[in-house]
Amino acid sequence: MDTAQPTAEGQIRQYAIALAALAHNGLVFSTDVFDRQRYEQAKQIAADLLALISNDTVEDLQKNVYLEQGYMTPKVDVRGGVFDEQARILLIRDRSDEKWTLPGGWCDVLEPPSLAVEREVEEESGLAVRASKLVALHDRDVQGHQPAFPYHVYKLFFLCEIVSHGQPSPVETMEVGWFDVEALPELSSTRVLDTQIRLLHQHWNKPDLPTMFD
Repeated sequence: MDTAQPTAEGQIRQYAIALAALAHNGLVFSTDVFDRQRYEQAKQIAADLLALISNDTVEDLQKNVYLEQGYMTPKVDVRGGVFDEQARILLIRDRSDEKWTLPGGWCDVLEPPSLAVEREVEEESGLAVRASKLVALHDRDVQGHQPAFPYHVYKLFFLCEIVSHGQPSPVETMEVGWFDVEALPELSSTRVLDTQIRLLHQHWNKPDLPTMFD
């Protein structure tokens, strides 16, 4: 876990995200026309701050950050840990950055996390699986994933058991492979860290270990 103090850029990002959430939630509950104008101004300031430290335009940030309806909460990402008889971990090579990661992605609305991770694993690897244990609930910022996102993310890591085999989706996945946890390929650190893979391996070896959380 990265416990270092945030950089000036990191602090600007944290303040901007907090300001964006405050403004968004104020607009959800406020009916006073003058208060709503102030909240809209605060949203604009938050987007301007995020644009200063990212490659996105203010317009793109406004589209991506403020699409959420209702009270603003963290987004939920799920990842599935699947091991074979040789204790190797299943990884997929993502097309977006051509690096390796655990299969997974965003939860859909009205979709339980366990079903979301089962769906993602099957889509990306071709393996039908059953989620058997929640190993960890991590805060993406606390764990030190890079690059930082302009919104807040919780990451859920599940152990999954193989039910049947199929074909992965060619749209998202370049390759599927099995790797020894001591000989991992270059990982997509925006999605998974080697410490998280090792944690999954520990829980696979010792199923009675308690769930970890930030």
